[in-house]
Amino acid sequence: MAANALTISANEILNMGMKGLLSTISGFFLKPGFDAARKAAEQGNPLSQFNLGMMYYKGRAVRQDYIEAVKWWRLSAEKGFAEALNNLGMMYGNGDGVPQDYVEAHKWFDLAASHHPPGRKHRNSVRDRDFLVNKMTSSQIAEAQWLAREWIAVFEKREKGNRTSPILFPVPSMIPAYAG
Repeated sequence: MAANALTISANEILNMGMKGLLSTISGFFLKPGFDAARKAAEQGNPLSQFNLGMMYYKGRAVRQDYIEAVKWWRLSAEKGFAEALNNLGMMYGNGDGVPQDYVEAHKWFDLAASHHPPGRKHRNSVRDRDFLVNKMTSSQIAEAQWLAREWIAVFEKREKGNRTSPILFPVPSMIPAYAG
């Protein structure tokens, strides 16, 4: 039987299992959204970069790839997109797509917490950052805070020189030190 991209035999369905079948079906329906997100992400749209990272992270319309997720979230974070900052903290904390590094995770959670206004997302970033503190030395915490301050300084300098790119959040001049 001649098969095309839309034809799947009964044996192929049985061999791929339910997860594979659902992935194939969702990939068919999500592919146009993935293509649109990729195009906008490649043009520098931070929301699209974040969404594309999420598609890679979850394996939606594309094979799951944590390294690609980190790549797109980093690009989004460089534009100040808070959820990307937070997700980078998660990836470094878990060692998904990058080597596990609590200093880097703390830095990214610190940056996300400094951005979010009071509310659930802010509390979650603070909770995740503070959870790491129990696994870190005081010198590692100090290093993470220094890295976060340095990241903000570079971000502010870049934004001052690039007035066509809006700052997506108010950047504090300094992240407060951990009071734990």
